[in-house]
Amino acid sequence: MKTLKEIHGQEKAIVFLKRVIASYKIAPAYLFTGIQGIGKTTTAMAFALLINCMDPVDGDGCKICTSCKKIIGGNHPDIIIIEPDKDKKGIGINQIREINRHLAFSPALERYRIIIIDPAEKMTDEAANAFLKTLEEPPPHNIFILNVRDPGELLLTIVSRCQKVPFKPLPTEDIVNLLINEEDMDKEKAKIVARLSEGSLGRAIKISKDDLFTDRVSWITMLNSVINRPYDILIDMAHELTGFGKRSATDKELKDDRIALMLGIWKSWYRDILIFKLEGKLDLILNSDLNNHLKKASAFYTVDALIRSLAVIARAEYDLMNNKNLLFLLERSLLGLKRAVKGSYV
Repeated sequence: MKTLKEIHGQEKAIVFLKRVIASYKIAPAYLFTGIQGIGKTTTAMAFALLINCMDPVDGDGCKICTSCKKIIGGNHPDIIIIEPDKDKKGIGINQIREINRHLAFSPALERYRIIIIDPAEKMTDEAANAFLKTLEEPPPHNIFILNVRDPGELLLTIVSRCQKVPFKPLPTEDIVNLLINEEDMDKEKAKIVARLSEGSLGRAIKISKDDLFTDRVSWITMLNSVINRPYDILIDMAHELTGFGKRSATDKELKDDRIALMLGIWKSWYRDILIFKLEGKLDLILNSDLNNHLKKASAFYTVDALIRSLAVIARAEYDLMNNKNLLFLLERSLLGLKRAVKGSYV
């Protein structure tokens, strides 16, 4: 587990949180905002480590006191993490009721109980309304941290009761260095993965796994074939991708993650072709190891077709984040991508 000073790329958020603790002006609820995989949960745990540390060192958790050891070991009774149940799509009202049962008592061991809701936008409407009532009169010595991609996905009344802490996408160079130093990755591979990560270290680590990095080429090949495939074959492709085929993941969360990565790769590929067609340069290309393939593929798309295709993928990404039916999502996307280039295929 990292301390606040060991977290890279989120200096403004870290400085703010340290000042909060140093000044003893601790709000009952914080809203950590930003894309997935940029350190919101890591920072929340580091914040919990420091605020309950029995002997802070240089303004950070010591990692060796009883409190720190329990937090690091994942068995501290005053650190509660609320996540969607594995067999459900969201965070339900029963999980909020469980929080309230804890709030009926003072923290068991330390000064503060930390409740992390991750991701907060996954609360059902019923759960969100129940949580709002809790936020209206928060018990003392309890701190809520809500991790959210976009505050607009939460009730305005919840957002208004939280102190916002924005997290930004990580610089590409920071991700390259972290992949090399912490993941022991080859420098050239780290550069490609970092460019594809969209500023998310978590996404970069997922992409870097050998099978996914190899699958990237297969996904791009599949994408390039869409414009020539009959509609019935595209439907078959959607079924294979969603779990009816031989290589599908069995766990829904893993499957959704894999589809999200695939859509991201498709988006990066169309983005690369678009930039190459507009600029005629390769220095801004994300998939830089596939430049020769990109040059050939660019001949088959117009700029308008690429823009329409990117819009189709953006819609698919939005629907995936909002738990739309996966099979329908992919069927519509594959058919939409074919239609996007129909009449523009030259």
